[in-house]
Amino acid sequence: MNTVSRALVWAALFIGMTLPSAWATAPTQGLPDHALGRADAPLTITGYSSLTCSHCADFINTILPEIEKRYIDTGKVRFIYRDFAMNGVDLKGMALAHCMPESQFFPFIKIVYKNQATWIHGDKPDATLTQYAEMAGLSSDKAKSCTEDAKLMDALVAVRTEAMEKLEIKATPTFVFSDNETKLIGTRSLDEFIAAIDKALAKKK
Repeated sequence: MNTVSRALVWAALFIGMTLPSAWATAPTQGLPDHALGRADAPLTITGYSSLTCSHCADFINTILPEIEKRYIDTGKVRFIYRDFAMNGVDLKGMALAHCMPESQFFPFIKIVYKNQATWIHGDKPDATLTQYAEMAGLSSDKAKSCTEDAKLMDALVAVRTEAMEKLEIKATPTFVFSDNETKLIGTRSLDEFIAAIDKALAKKK
């Protein structure tokens, strides 16, 4: 993707435009899934999330811990976290997350979401995210190279484009269940998640 094309895609992200279908062919290779739970769990939930989304923070901070205890740690559910960038700050934060060692990916994003209400209103939120990454063990040179990595940014944009074009995902958070029927959009209570998960798991029996 050349510089002009990349600028057009990023501009579309910043102003909230729907990207044209031609961008659906953008490659997503090179960005491995980050998941919690067993690969052979009977149910997989893929959550599309933005680091600057307050509803996403609510899910990560309050709902996910309960899902982990009830379903992920017991081998019933595998949870895949997938990026859905909404703006430039998202892109930089997501780039930092993907540069973290695998074992530090979820600890890093959990810290980001836990402190979202503070850093998101700061003068330089992307700089604060870089500080979090460095505190988690990423060197300053590595952090700088990650946030300036054009190929990584392109790949993150491609993930969003693919989600929009193939799954019609338009908002965060959105949760897609592997039962091919269930999709939860926006803020949902723990009880709603439990009901949806139990219903999907029942189909597997």
